[in-house]
Amino acid sequence: MNTKTNKQHWYKSPLLLAWLFMVLAAMAGTIYMVIQANSGFPGLVVDDFYERGQDYEENIHKKFENNEKWVTEFQIEEVYLNKATLISVSISDKSGVSAKPEKVTLFAYRPANFKKDFNVPMELSADKLLNGKAGYQATLTFDAKGQWELLASFVIEGVEVNYPKNIFVKN
Repeated sequence: MNTKTNKQHWYKSPLLLAWLFMVLAAMAGTIYMVIQANSGFPGLVVDDFYERGQDYEENIHKKFENNEKWVTEFQIEEVYLNKATLISVSISDKSGVSAKPEKVTLFAYRPANFKKDFNVPMELSADKLLNGKAGYQATLTFDAKGQWELLASFVIEGVEVNYPKNIFVKN
């Protein structure tokens, strides 16, 4: 009886070599990504992060306080697809005295498709609108049905105040 064992060396196994190649490729990719992350973009860390945070918080509080000084009222007709719609907005202080903004802009945002976003300047209405207060108006045509967000932006005494309104454009 002649028993000859067919002994294969471990480093000649194709499965072992494939596994070893995959491990080395993953390690090389990881090392490459770490090097790229550390050599390029410095990150979001800034030297004066604390001061910037305090400044940001202070500005947000000022903006909220300033927005609370004013009362806005939107007057919007039924909004239909590809049909001109008159949108009117009035702004007054808490006692009902109309504000005199330097600039009024109406922004229209389409949450489902930012490419459809646009803005138009609003003009002072020739007649009194919205409960006897001066109103600002613009005519808009929406080219997509569904949910839209309007943002009336007023610049009053050099300070910008914004007021949102959601609308639905029907077919």
